[in-house]
Parts: sequence; structure tokens; C-alpha cells
Amino acid sequence: MITAIRNLENRSKNELKLNGDEKIINMAITQLDLLHNKDDGFITIAVKKDNRFLQYHYKIQSLRANIGKVLSIEDVNIYVSPNSYFKPYRRIENIRKLNALYIDIDFYNSKHYQNSSYDGVKYILEHDYFGKTVPEPSFIINTGRGMAVYWLIEPVPYKALPLWNGLQKYLLKELEDVGADSKSIDSARIMRLAGSTNQKNKVKAQIEIYNDYIYSLREIQENYLPELTPYVKNPMHKQKGRKAKVVKLYNMFSLHHARLLDLIKLQELRQGYCRNSDGELVIHGQRELMCFLYRYWSNCFTGDKEKALEDTLEFNSNFKKPLSNKEVEKITESANRAYEEWLLNDFNLVKNEKGEVDEATKVKLQKVIGRSKVYKTLGYNYKNATLIQLLSITAEEMKELSTIIDNKEKRCRDYSNRKVKRRNDIGLNRREREKLNRVEAIKELREQGLTQKEVAEKLGVSERTIRRYDNL
Repeated sequence: MITAIRNLENRSKNELKLNGDEKIINMAITQLDLLHNKDDGFITIAVKKDNRFLQYHYKIQSLRANIGKVLSIEDVNIYVSPNSYFKPYRRIENIRKLNALYIDIDFYNSKHYQNSSYDGVKYILEHDYFGKTVPEPSFIINTGRGMAVYWLIEPVPYKALPLWNGLQKYLLKELEDVGADSKSIDSARIMRLAGSTNQKNKVKAQIEIYNDYIYSLREIQENYLPELTPYVKNPMHKQKGRKAKVVKLYNMFSLHHARLLDLIKLQELRQGYCRNSDGELVIHGQRELMCFLYRYWSNCFTGDKEKALEDTLEFNSNFKKPLSNKEVEKITESANRAYEEWLLNDFNLVKNEKGEVDEATKVKLQKVIGRSKVYKTLGYNYKNATLIQLLSITAEEMKELSTIIDNKEKRCRDYSNRKVKRRNDIGLNRREREKLNRVEAIKELREQGLTQKEVAEKLGVSERTIRRYDNL
């Protein structure tokens, strides 16, 4: 039964009957339209039965037309991706558009609200959180046991992932007391589809719309998390004191994401081969290191260990000669330990309810950092030069990467950027713009009947200059 979702648009009505409940279908379509109305990427539909997941990818038109068939599949949980993908693979590096911020709230797991009802928790959110510590949501899905809260945003591409990720972590922190699920903030997350049935209690997921306002990421950041971009009135003024830790962490998120994409790009450039220290392409040699780096950076960026491992196994499958799944799991296991150390950089994650760091964590911090009082970033923090050497990255390959580059490539890019900035929209530099403006001014004054001498006096140049421009 679960395999019935495959190729929905090609299945006959005899094989899969259309769900005739118009109300249920409309709820699902409403959720799809709110999230993906003008989306041109692939959307993931996933079904789960007996702890087994199957997922498929469709464009919005095909999915919308066949959503009744999806809802007709019996005895399965049905999920949809809020964001879309360039390729039919649900991985963060394939993100096409980010369409919403979202948090799953499993209040039944909360220490304070585990015995509360959906309506009771919703009342608390409306009076103590929405519009105060977090924005008012766009809509909420009553998932049958908990709730999924959505904030629709102006669709942005994958380059906005670091800011999006920072805001997701902020929402998680603010809503953790009511049972916010830490695994629900992944950009490649799938969420329960409205109109589908929660198989644990046989309750249909319901959608409740709050407003039709579309937020921008910057708007939420400025109103709720302004310390991500501290304002300095004079850009030449160096702010005293140590930069806010949240800014440092935000920059680290950005770096992890950029390096993750560079690792994938490197694998694509080499067409699944590795490069040895002699510069030759071979079928083995760096697979272990690249898989470790992928799992570590994915852990740090998404905060989801299970999804990081799943994506690492898929990354490994793209080598010409992949390692076995067991080998990948074993050789990258230390990436989890390194990630746990990296988490200690964020004191908000290790403080107790009184805002203090407990003794066990202090011991762990002391063991990791050592006796040095100098601030140290925990976890694996490779320099570009180290990565270039370890991965045998060539100068030609660096031209295609975004962040793992040497000083020579950086200088070349800086020079190219300065060269571009010196020119206007039509490619003219400052001297060329001045010459064009002078020619136009002379032409305009000459058309008014002024002599060369009068034009020269008006523009503050010599008559010889005017004669030269007259001859152009």
C-alpha cells in the first residue's frame, strides 16, 4: 500500500481511488498553496509506515493535482517539505527556496505542559509568546498530538541559509519551554501534511490560519534578534570589547555551510574521484576524510545527527568507489563527538535554569580548552591552508570554490571585485564617466548656441579642450 505514492500522476484510478472528502483535500491544498504557490523547485512528499520512510519529489502543479490520491493512501503518516529543492534529493545543499520558518511543538514532551490540551497550549502561545518574544505566526497545523507553527517569509535562495538557520535556532530557544522539538529546525525538514491522519491516535491534522502577512528574514532578525548584525554608526570606528558571541556563532554557521557546499563542489569537479598528493585523480585516498568533514559540518549546521549521517551516506555514494555504509559510520563517528564539543561554544546551550554552567560542564570545558584563559573555538576548526593540503585542492579547483581558497586566489577575487566596483552599470570607470558627462554637457551648451569660448568659461576648461570634444 505504501508504494502506491510512486508516480502518482501516472497511476490509474483503478489502482488508487481519489479521496472524495473535499474538506480534507482543501486543507492539504491550502497548506501547499501557502508554502509553494509560486515555487519552481521540487517538493518532497514522504510517507511513513512501521518506521519506514519513502519519499518522492514533485513540482507544485503535479502535487496539487494529485493530493487527493496521496491522502487516499491508508495507514500511513504523510509529510511535506516546507522548502523546495533544485534536484529531487532532500538535502540542504540542494535547497532551491526557503519559504517559511517553522517549529514543531511537542508539548506532550514538555515538563510544564505535558498534561495540557492543544487549545490550552495555543492560548499560552497567543498570550505569552506571539507578538512578544516571537512573531505572530502565519498558520498552525494541529498535528493530532502536538502542533507545527509556521511563519511565511518572502522566498529566498540557499545563500540566505545562515541567517535562516540563526532565526530558526532563536525560535527554538524561545519556545523550548512549551516543547519545541530541536530536530524540527532543519532546512530539509518534512512536516505533517494538513488533512492527513496521525496514525498514533487516528486524528486528522487541521490547519488554522492566523494572518496573510509575509515576513522578510531581515525584518524578523531586526525586530527579534538584532545582535546578529550589531549597528556601528561610524564604519571606521572599531567597537571596543569582544564581539558578541551570537555574532561569532552566526559567522561559524555561515562558514560551515559554505565549506559543506565547497566539499560537494569538489566531489562534482572530480567526478567522484579523489586527488592524491601528486595531483593525480584516483578512486581512493580521501573518501574517509571528506565523509568525516561532511558529517561534522552538517552536524554543526543542521543540529540533526541522524539527518547528518543519512546525508553523509548519500554523499559517500557519489564517489566512483564508495565506502560501505558500515565503514562510513565507523570512520565518521568522531564527527559526533567533535560536534558536541562545538556546541559548548554556545553558553546558552550549556546553562541551567538559573543561567549558570553546571560543574560537570565546567569540567568538560576545562578538559577541552585546557588551562589557557584565551578564548578558543571548540570542535574542529581547520584553516584553509590545512584543508587545501589535506584535500590536494588545485589552483584551478579553487576558482570554483567559495571559501576553501588560498591567499593568492583571495587576492585575485579582491582585485576583480574592486575592478567591477570601479565601473558603473554600463561598464564605465570614473574617467570614462567624466568624459561622457563632459561630452554631453558640451553638446547641450553648443546646441543652445553658445560659442566655444562661452562653453569653456561656463565649464571651467580651455577652448582647446572644447575644440577637441567638438571634433569627437
